[in-house]
Amino acid sequence: MDDLHVSDFALAWADIKDSKKTGRVLFARAIGIETLENGKVREECLKLEYGGEVYGFLPKTYIDNYQFKSLQFFLGKTFEFVVDDVYLETQQFLANRIKALNSLSVRFWKNAKENQRVEAFVRGVDPYKIYLLVDGIEAVMPREEYSYSFIEDLREEVEIGDTLPVKITKIVRPGDSYQKRNEKGDMVDTVAENGIVEVSSRLLERDPWTDIIHFKKGSHYVGTINKIHPEHGLFIQLKPGLIVRTNFPPRIGGERLKKGQEVNIKLTDIDVKARKIKALVVIPNRAIGKTRHQDYSRRGQMR
Repeated sequence: MDDLHVSDFALAWADIKDSKKTGRVLFARAIGIETLENGKVREECLKLEYGGEVYGFLPKTYIDNYQFKSLQFFLGKTFEFVVDDVYLETQQFLANRIKALNSLSVRFWKNAKENQRVEAFVRGVDPYKIYLLVDGIEAVMPREEYSYSFIEDLREEVEIGDTLPVKITKIVRPGDSYQKRNEKGDMVDTVAENGIVEVSSRLLERDPWTDIIHFKKGSHYVGTINKIHPEHGLFIQLKPGLIVRTNFPPRIGGERLKKGQEVNIKLTDIDVKARKIKALVVIPNRAIGKTRHQDYSRRGQMR
């Protein structure tokens, strides 16, 4: 076992020294957060474990050109890196992810194609957008491209440091021209100085509109309230990805309905081409008040 241990360490350490010499991109898992202090660096770092045998440090300023407030999200995540320096006394290394991303971006522009499936790294997220790195290239994915299902807040779905499978929907390489809508709404030719990449994780899912054949105009179905908006009404899910927006029922206030509640809806129109469904919420008479039994019980109590 000792010989095997020495051999595994020797192989991992050889990779580290090779990356320092050639700039080869390696991958390691972040297992901790430490403050590294030496002649070159004194800052918070991710502690990396490479090959299960060799340990190194990835300084906060070498992770990305994005200013991360905290490294806590990154624990347990895998990072690409190039070795900047090796510490022979402790047999540890100093990692640089920015160099690795630059190297990967050159390869990306050379080989990437539209409709290709790739892994994207989440570097930021807000309720409406996910900020990604695809092999070192920045991309912003809007909420509607995350999933066919309605997502109210993307921060409840992903977090910084996650990896998402996405499909490349558009590539404009650096220096190439493309058409962009100007402030007047006209399409004009523009040069992409840094290149453009657009991606979608939704397109890797099964299209829920293939299930529309199971629903008919004029019929009644059970749906689940996905969201209640005071101005736009109810967003009701027939099946995951099949969302119907309706107004509030006239005989019941929106405050009496709850997210996750099942309701009876009547489909008034299905436009397959436009991918839109119109519906009405149907509230049976006995559902908006007490049942006869309850009414009688109430009157009996009052006597």
